[in-house]
Amino acid sequence: MSRKGENIFRRKDGRWEARYIHHYEQGKPRYHYLYASSYGEAKAKKLYALSLLSVDDISLPQNSFEQVARRWLSDVRISVKESTYTRYYRIVEKYLLPEFNALDVSELDHFRINLFTERLLQDGGIRGGGLSPKSVADILCVLKAIVAFGECNGFVFGNTSGIRFPQRVARTTKIIDKTSRARLERALLDAEDTTGIGVLFALFAGMRIGEICGLRWSDVDLRRRTVTVARTVERIANLDPDDMRRTKLIICEPKTESSCRVIPLPKFLVEQLSRVRGEGENFILTSSPTPTEPSCFYNRYQTLMRRHGLEGYSFHALRHTFATRCVEKGFDTKSLSEILGHANISTTLAFYVHPSLEQKRAQMERLAPGR
Repeated sequence: MSRKGENIFRRKDGRWEARYIHHYEQGKPRYHYLYASSYGEAKAKKLYALSLLSVDDISLPQNSFEQVARRWLSDVRISVKESTYTRYYRIVEKYLLPEFNALDVSELDHFRINLFTERLLQDGGIRGGGLSPKSVADILCVLKAIVAFGECNGFVFGNTSGIRFPQRVARTTKIIDKTSRARLERALLDAEDTTGIGVLFALFAGMRIGEICGLRWSDVDLRRRTVTVARTVERIANLDPDDMRRTKLIICEPKTESSCRVIPLPKFLVEQLSRVRGEGENFILTSSPTPTEPSCFYNRYQTLMRRHGLEGYSFHALRHTFATRCVEKGFDTKSLSEILGHANISTTLAFYVHPSLEQKRAQMERLAPGR
C-alpha cells in the first residue's frame, strides 16, 4: 500500500502514478511521471528510474556544494515522510544554497559554517531579526547530513569537525493550574460542539493537535474504551511545480512509529463520546469525510479559552498538563510514555513533567527526622 511521502498514488482511471524529480531548472524541481497497473509496479519503476538518474548530468558546477546538496535531497526523498522532505527542501533552498551554492566543497569548513551560524542568529529572519537557536540548530543538522552524505560518496570537504551549535534556552511550557483546569473542564463538559471533544482528547488523553484533527469515529472503540492514533493532519509546503498552491493539507502517519498507539479512555470521556457519536469514517472534529486543519482548530480552541477567561495557554499546554497530572496521580513512567507516544522514557521525564510546588513540598516532608 502506498505510503505518504512516496509521491505514488492511484489515479481516477485505476492506474498507479509515481512522480519523481528528474532535474532542476533555476532551483525548481522538474518532475517526470511513471504509470503502472499496481502500486508495487509503480514503486519498482520509480526506484529503477532514480537509480539511473545521475545528478552529474544536471548542469551544476562539479564538486560544488549545490551538487552534493541536490544529490542528498534526491537520495533522502524516498526514505522520509513528505512533510519531513519538504522541511529539508525548504532549509536547503532558503538558507544553505544562498550561502554556499557554487562553493567548492573543499573550501567548506567549520570557520565558514560558524560565521554562517552567527549571521543566522543575528539577522537570518524574514523581517531582519535573528532566527531562534532551535531554527539554526535544525539548519545545521541538515548541513551536517549533507556533509556526511558527500563524504560517503567521495567528496572531500574541509575540516568541519569544529561546527558550533547555538546554545538553546529551554522554554518552560505553562501548565494549567488546578483552579483554571476546573473551570476549563466545566466548559468542555457543557460544550455542544466538537471543539470541546477535541480539547478533551488533549487534556485527558495527551494527544497532539494534528492527531486530534486526524481522528475518525472508527478510531474510537466505545466498548473497549480506547482510541487508536493512526494518522495526523499537517499543512506543508507544496513542491509540485504544476500546482499553483503554495501549501497543501496532507493526512499522513504520526510523527514516529511510537506515535501510532492505542490509548485507554477514562469512563466519563467515553460517555461524552457516546452522546455525540458520528458515522465511522467521518472525522470527529468536522463530522464529515474532510478533516479540519490544525491551525483552524487552534483558533477555535483560543476562542473557547478567551470566552472563559483562560487566555495564555498554548494548545500544547494541555498535553503537558495531562503528563504532569498523570505523574501526580502515580502513573508508572513506562505507561505514561507509551500513552504520550514517546520513543523513550527520558523524553517524557525531561520535557513533559512539571512538578508543582505542592508536589515538591510533599516529597520534601518525607525527609522529616524519624521517618
